[in-house]
Amino acid sequence: MLDWRNSSQAPALTSAQTVNSMIIFRYLSRELLTALCAITSIILLLFLSNQFTRYLSQAATGKFAGAILLRLIGIEIPHLLGILLPLGLFLAILFIYGRMYTDNEMTILTVCGISRTKLTLLTLPITLLVFITVSILSLWISPKLLMYRDTLLAQTGTAAQLETTLPGRFQEMNSGQRVFYVESISPDHQRMQNLFMAQLANDSTPNNPNWVIVTAKDGYQVVYPTTGDRFFVITNGRRYQGTPGKNDFSVVQFGKYGIRIESHAADITAQEETMPTSALWHAKKNKNLALSELQWRLSMPLSVLLLTLLAIPLSRVKPRFGRYGQLLPAILMYILYANLLLVGRNWIEQNIIPAHIGLWWIHGLLLLAIITIWLWQTGWQTIRVLLTQRRQITL
Repeated sequence: MLDWRNSSQAPALTSAQTVNSMIIFRYLSRELLTALCAITSIILLLFLSNQFTRYLSQAATGKFAGAILLRLIGIEIPHLLGILLPLGLFLAILFIYGRMYTDNEMTILTVCGISRTKLTLLTLPITLLVFITVSILSLWISPKLLMYRDTLLAQTGTAAQLETTLPGRFQEMNSGQRVFYVESISPDHQRMQNLFMAQLANDSTPNNPNWVIVTAKDGYQVVYPTTGDRFFVITNGRRYQGTPGKNDFSVVQFGKYGIRIESHAADITAQEETMPTSALWHAKKNKNLALSELQWRLSMPLSVLLLTLLAIPLSRVKPRFGRYGQLLPAILMYILYANLLLVGRNWIEQNIIPAHIGLWWIHGLLLLAIITIWLWQTGWQTIRVLLTQRRQITL
């Protein structure tokens, strides 16, 4: 028998194996990264189109200014990536490794000594890269961007009512408490002509509505640099105030009349999705909501590891089953997993399950399924072979 330990060819063999492993690693990494970027981009575009439609309808109804629409879409991209990257990696492994099985590339790799365990280790660097990216997005970047989004909407929501006004039609604002009409408007929405506005006064009640009606020939917006307050200034008009059906109306004629545009600051400190991750851990108010949000954020990077371990055995297909024979059951398992996370999050918020159980039981179920699939494909087969060999030796 040839003793490789004393042979001069042993170092050369080890070096050749290392080079082959690096070549295989680069090949797998390139294929996985290409598929990951392509799949994630497609899914991201689908979700962004849905968000764009929703934001566009809100801008059309005057809930916020159309000028911030692109900024809102930009904010959604990192937030959605933190959720979609685990799915993108899961599908990328299924597609790439499934294709390699049907093209017999995996058979060649197995002959070259690439076992299932070594294949997992070669996939691990890409998994860790996605894990770190999702962790940064979910735990740090997304909360800051969502806080900025809520602040942006709060600051522009009221001002947008004027910027989105359409000429020649009556428009309701503030849930019907204000009615606005303008005959013509400049292209930049800064000057208006022949306008009418009716709104409920602050002391108005359902039984005693007190309306303020203003008509004017001209109007424009102005921002005071010292305070930053925005005013809508109208000129050459009249102001009527009183209760419909009564004769106690007061009439004031004016040359210039300013109406302050209120900017309602959003209570973003009370929204768990915008809170820093460290603040969620130490939150005392709305403890269940804070813990559900914290566990949801932690679930995103954890799902990267679990879905990778699930995708590798599920990508194994037999040639007669087709290239993507395991794709449907794999997607069904992901849908079940994702929906259980959403349901578990609601259960924590509603105090149906204790917070210390939280979402961990869902990850535990997926981990149990992963162990079962791995044993089914590798472990039990090895055990059966060992038992068969032992029986033959006994006989």
